[in-house]
Amino acid sequence: MGIYKLSPDVESFEWGGTKLKEYGKKAKNETDKIAQTWELCANGDHQSLLTTGKDAGITLGQYIKDTDGKAAGTIAKEFDYFPITIKMVDNQNVSAIQANPDPEKVNLIYVLSAKEDAVFYCGLNEKIEREQMVEKIQNGTLQDLIRSFAVKAGDAFLIEPGTVFAIGDDIQYISIQQDSPLKEFSFEQVLDAITMDVADVEKEAQQEVIEDGNAKTVMLANSDVFTTFKTELNGTVKIDQDEDSFGSIVMIEGEAVINSDGGEIPASKGDTFFIDAGTKNIEIQGKGTYLYTFLSELDA
Repeated sequence: MGIYKLSPDVESFEWGGTKLKEYGKKAKNETDKIAQTWELCANGDHQSLLTTGKDAGITLGQYIKDTDGKAAGTIAKEFDYFPITIKMVDNQNVSAIQANPDPEKVNLIYVLSAKEDAVFYCGLNEKIEREQMVEKIQNGTLQDLIRSFAVKAGDAFLIEPGTVFAIGDDIQYISIQQDSPLKEFSFEQVLDAITMDVADVEKEAQQEVIEDGNAKTVMLANSDVFTTFKTELNGTVKIDQDEDSFGSIVMIEGEAVINSDGGEIPASKGDTFFIDAGTKNIEIQGKGTYLYTFLSELDA
């Protein structure tokens, strides 16, 4: 049982930029743009690497396999695929309108930074029928029906499968997404999955804040698969990681020290950590902001 700092797989595309460098991210070539970094990934070709501990240098997926899945916890064993992927994204161009038809793809978007007039598009602003949706897609006017939100650093949106959305230009964000093998869907299947009603988009400002003098904490997501909290730290927070799930910490701002029975690890802006299931007596001490994610119990 322990806590491990992760090194992400970094991808460079033309739609990326340079702003993730402020979070300590480095492109393979210094002049390349950084589009996204796979901060916590145990599947496929973009796996993150352990950089601390005796297993430093191996992929997260291999590490979990070497522990017979114990590091990931008992809930993860209910999935055929490691169920969570966390990415940082620098979106310099307006993304295409999309809707994930896969019911196993809930996605939390947390805005790290954004230009002054940045916009996030999510959900429909009026209920429509299937025929109207097809017409809007075919004539390229679907954007007229999508709700727009002015966004700033700290805003968060939980996007349920089937919700249409798009990311505006010059927005940097963290994506915490349920992961599963890629599936192919026909156009008809996508239409069947799209939410045609007005979306109820819940933002962080609507959530209850818990404050105890050492930290202010708010729940950003509580889905059937994962739960995410944001904590503004100014002191010491204690965590016991249950046997049923691993934990993940992404440091957004500031600096801290993470202590456990296995030792002490410094945490700076942009750092991501994997916490073994069952790790006890964890203390996070410092001043800054971090996201803490773990698996939720599946609905029966």
